[in-house]
Amino acid sequence: MMQRVKITEVCDFQGGTQPPKNEWKSVKLDGYVRMLQIRDFTQRHKNNIEYVSEKTNLKTCKTDDILIGRYGASIGKICTGLGGVYNVALVKTIPDLKRVDRKFLYYILVGSSFQNFILNVGSRAAQAGFNKADLEKFQFPLPSLKTQQKIAAILDEADKLRQLDKKLIKKYEALSQSLFLETFGDPVRNDKGWDKFKMSEVCSKITDGTHHSPKAQNEGIPYVTAKHVKPFKLVFESKATYISKEDHDEIYKRCSPEKGDVLYIKDGATTGVACINSFDEPISLLSSLALLKLKTNLINNHYLCHWLNHNGIKANLISEFMSGAAIQRYTLSKINSFTISTPPISLQNQFAERVQEINKQKTQAKQAFQQSEELFNSLLQKAFKGELV
Repeated sequence: MMQRVKITEVCDFQGGTQPPKNEWKSVKLDGYVRMLQIRDFTQRHKNNIEYVSEKTNLKTCKTDDILIGRYGASIGKICTGLGGVYNVALVKTIPDLKRVDRKFLYYILVGSSFQNFILNVGSRAAQAGFNKADLEKFQFPLPSLKTQQKIAAILDEADKLRQLDKKLIKKYEALSQSLFLETFGDPVRNDKGWDKFKMSEVCSKITDGTHHSPKAQNEGIPYVTAKHVKPFKLVFESKATYISKEDHDEIYKRCSPEKGDVLYIKDGATTGVACINSFDEPISLLSSLALLKLKTNLINNHYLCHWLNHNGIKANLISEFMSGAAIQRYTLSKINSFTISTPPISLQNQFAERVQEINKQKTQAKQAFQQSEELFNSLLQKAFKGELV
């Protein structure tokens, strides 16, 4: 049977430091070094880089070092690929490279066994977190260095496959947005001179969901809220909520979503996001969502979703119509007043047909990603059990 070791026997851990915020700089100066936070790894696209003065008491890391998120929602997040100094929300791993391969350790840490362990440890504290003593309880099988390297190589190949599938999904998502701009031009400038209409003129009905939250159930009629609406898609199953038939019937008298209607977030932090209702069966909505029933001889639901989700349009609408200091909010009357550039419906319908074809390809890519993700996770489990090679 393969030897199992405590992670603390083959790896040390070093917490970060937290210089005063008033010493941080947003530009690189002489004698300054990059300060790494969780967001630098999880939100790299935002490029919110900060620097601090080099001091002897700062804890440093290199690009190949592996760090672990220590607190809150990011507990257990495995971070690598950036060098600098790191703050107290991160812990650096210091593996004994004579006993454990760095890449093998990485895969142990991203695996479900360690992730479930660290989440369980964190959940016992008032603020989710862990310390070095907690880690002593985690054990894993430790084959020879040569075998570890073989395992890491196998997992590298499986990871490459799932990352390629993930990139393909993103490519298809970007493709429909590029097609929108290519077909209709910049919607903010309306540089192709399309006719403009009020939203009230292109919709047969604009309303919102219930203002009285009904009692949630484990089954019943799907109850859709802002948390389910993502750009261009309705994501319900992962956070499904339901209400009784009686509550639904009362809500549905005024707000009756049908498949193909546009759902639009009108309240809260994600205000301005739109998707198409993909439910075949009746659903109920919360008041944070507006229901847009379209005059299909004037506007296509795919066109409207792309128009509403365009970053420039969202910024303009917020600037012109947003009310509410504490909570972002559009009233129904303001949504009715939105002015939308409206190309000929024949062109909109052609665009929608091409988007639907792209969506089919994206669905196939998602299925491929699911398979490659399952393969990767299966290999991780075998690696943790000492069964991979």
